[in-house]
Amino acid sequence: MADPPPPHQKLHLFLKKIGIQEIETDQLEPYRALLVSRKHEFADYFYDFFYDMADTRAILESESEPGLMKRVWSSWFESFFRSKPNDEFLAYLWGVGVRHVEVNLDQRFSNLGFAMIRQFCHKVVSEEIPLDRRDQALSTINKMLDLCLLTETTAYIETTISCDIEVMREVADRVRNPALVIGWNIRKMQKKVTKGTPEYKVFEILMAENQRLEHMVGDIKVYMEVFEGEPEFRVIEIGELLERVLERLETKIASANVRVEVDLHRKAGRLRGDPHWLENLFYYLIQNSAEAVGQENPFISISSRIEKGPLSNVQIEIFNSGRMPEEESERLFTPFFSTKVAGTGFGLPIARLVAKKHHGTLALEPVDGRGTRAIVSLPNPG
Repeated sequence: MADPPPPHQKLHLFLKKIGIQEIETDQLEPYRALLVSRKHEFADYFYDFFYDMADTRAILESESEPGLMKRVWSSWFESFFRSKPNDEFLAYLWGVGVRHVEVNLDQRFSNLGFAMIRQFCHKVVSEEIPLDRRDQALSTINKMLDLCLLTETTAYIETTISCDIEVMREVADRVRNPALVIGWNIRKMQKKVTKGTPEYKVFEILMAENQRLEHMVGDIKVYMEVFEGEPEFRVIEIGELLERVLERLETKIASANVRVEVDLHRKAGRLRGDPHWLENLFYYLIQNSAEAVGQENPFISISSRIEKGPLSNVQIEIFNSGRMPEEESERLFTPFFSTKVAGTGFGLPIARLVAKKHHGTLALEPVDGRGTRAIVSLPNPG
């Protein structure tokens, strides 16, 4: 079976994040031949380094033919200095990451290898490139190595977990249609019995379970969408975002008689992120809070502030009056785990995944026996 094509849109985002352009690599043009001429020296250096490690020596000693890995590393080094940051090179790097999975290479050794490559390249630059051009050359090479490391590592991770994603997608697809058919038939049969009878109540229970299944399928699809996608960052007004979320949850909040207060700090009223994804994050967090408030004085408060620390992120706290056992705080982020009868076990995992994709964090913690708070830390647009 042929490998799936590399995700070019994601790879172009890597280029944008690292900020490397062909015009930068063009500045290496006068020195490419000199740099490439060191490829066999690099292969020997790389081989000797990993041969001295017991964990990797066994791999090298099991080569299918003598000198194979040296030829592979020599070819990689030449491609690195002859290539430009374009689709062809990105696809090549992606393929390298996929091959690492196929040969069962521990990613830690790959990361260590890039540290050794960087060290060797710096040595070569100091020997082959004039002093007045050295800083620019090193900057370009470092960016190219960052691109290699990011692309190959992402390919390794996504290939490793692609089986899990495919299983989840297959489960969602196979469950969706039967769930719809079952729900339709339950409604049809329920109409034939009298309300209030034991039979009617059984149908109600069956319908509730079927609806939970349908919601779970929907949440799995959202989880996969977030997992496989990349956020589109822009500046967002938190107040407007929360208004949309509270409007979506208006019926649930009203039926539970929950009082909601919003108090946003004037210096912490904006975020940098994807509006659609962040709306889902706060939807799941506030929905979870509304379902957890308990019966006595159900209350939710939402506040924001600037986080103290080097990043000065915006911190949003969502407090609810329901009590959560401290030992469950991390378990609640496990897919399929839920303490609620109708819960799907995906709301909080989706919320944390969105936070992570935005270079932020999400945590739950009890508050002095009074309730529970969700603390979200997200990028500050400045």
